[in-house]
Amino acid sequence: MLFDAVFVGLFVLGWLACGLLAWLAGSVATRGNAGLATLPLAALAGVTGGLIVPFAGFTGGGGLAASFAAAASLAGLVTFARIISRTGRGP
Repeated sequence: MLFDAVFVGLFVLGWLACGLLAWLAGSVATRGNAGLATLPLAALAGVTGGLIVPFAGFTGGGGLAASFAAAASLAGLVTFARIISRTGRGP
């Protein structure tokens, strides 16, 4: 049971890191115009994107890679949608 908690915690930390990296990419692409308010949204989107994959039934090594890809993709989508909604233009 403790091993399960450790692995779930590591997955959540990895998905949070994917969200942070997506926000960082958006912030660098817009020269700091992503805003700090977007950071928690990107982190939450990363965890949500990562959780969607196992709940959809994809497990194993392929599911693990897909969950991190989904976490980064959804966090990037949320970050750039927020940037476009705030500024009215893309990066």
